[in-house]
Amino acid sequence: MTTVIKSEQLKSTNYAYYEKREQILKKQLAILFPVTGAICLLCAFTYYVADVSSVFTIAALTGAVLSYLLSLMNLRNGNPYILIWIFIGFSTAVCCYGFYSDNTHMVSNTIALTIPLLCFFSLRYKHALSYSLAFGLIYIFLSIGEISSKEQQLTEVLQNISSYTMIFIMAHLLARHRNEAISKVRKTATTDFLTGLKNRHGIENIYQNEAARCQRYLRDFSMLLLDIDNLKNINDRYGLQAGDKVLMMVSNLLREKIRQTDHIARLSSEEFCLLLPNTSITQAEEMATRLKDDIASCSLELENGQTVTVTISIGLTPVEYQEFSIDYSKADSALQRAKNWGRNQVVVSQ
Repeated sequence: MTTVIKSEQLKSTNYAYYEKREQILKKQLAILFPVTGAICLLCAFTYYVADVSSVFTIAALTGAVLSYLLSLMNLRNGNPYILIWIFIGFSTAVCCYGFYSDNTHMVSNTIALTIPLLCFFSLRYKHALSYSLAFGLIYIFLSIGEISSKEQQLTEVLQNISSYTMIFIMAHLLARHRNEAISKVRKTATTDFLTGLKNRHGIENIYQNEAARCQRYLRDFSMLLLDIDNLKNINDRYGLQAGDKVLMMVSNLLREKIRQTDHIARLSSEEFCLLLPNTSITQAEEMATRLKDDIASCSLELENGQTVTVTISIGLTPVEYQEFSIDYSKADSALQRAKNWGRNQVVVSQ
């Protein structure tokens, strides 16, 4: 009996694929809002028992209701950026109101310290930086106002401002570190680890953009598949490290020879793909012939003094603006004919 496995059940184990920022934020808010709601309920109970002004009890209850309402909207696929902006705006309003009340400002100072954390935790870097700086100036202004009203000592105000500055700097540095890590992960997802060229996923995205542009402006567009001849024999004879050096040599030569508007990727062990926008199939064939001759004229000297020369086979096709896999199949068919006819040749798809 044949076991049938559905393709949607198979997922890549490449952890370089990073979730979209919006999806991550939704998961984070699913934890933040309920926890904040519980804290607000606890504060409301504390205010009620301590016989503090009913305004603070109502404010805490309002915060709890708002947190759970935002949590519900987040579960129902509300825009997470709008939800977090509402939450940050409410927190800012409560903090500022606390400075004008006659009670202790401890809660307001605590909320103030969470503002930069919330911003850098959930907003885009530029928005988080701008809002945190703007709120910091307001916080300093309000704190200085407490000195003039004799409600707080200078040392206490300076301590609060210093605490906010430290939290701001820490949140800022952590956000930068996170963004740099995410950027490296995303680059890894679309880049070949050995040559530094784009991989298949990276070149597919470029293909879609270039194909749409060339089709819109009625420009020619060609695809070139290049395969290093007998790379397996080189690996067997000289070792895998020599094979890696050959791949790096070929990739460097291709970088030097192609135009700035062209795009190159390593698709598999010895196969490379070049996208040539604004290039007719005749021009692409001329370019492919030059690449073939240039690579054949180069040799790689190994550490043990041995030299390795390589040749390449190339398949060409004009892009028909459908999808990457269709044009790839046509170019690959031409490439296979080039290899079957003796290698070190350029063949155009029929």
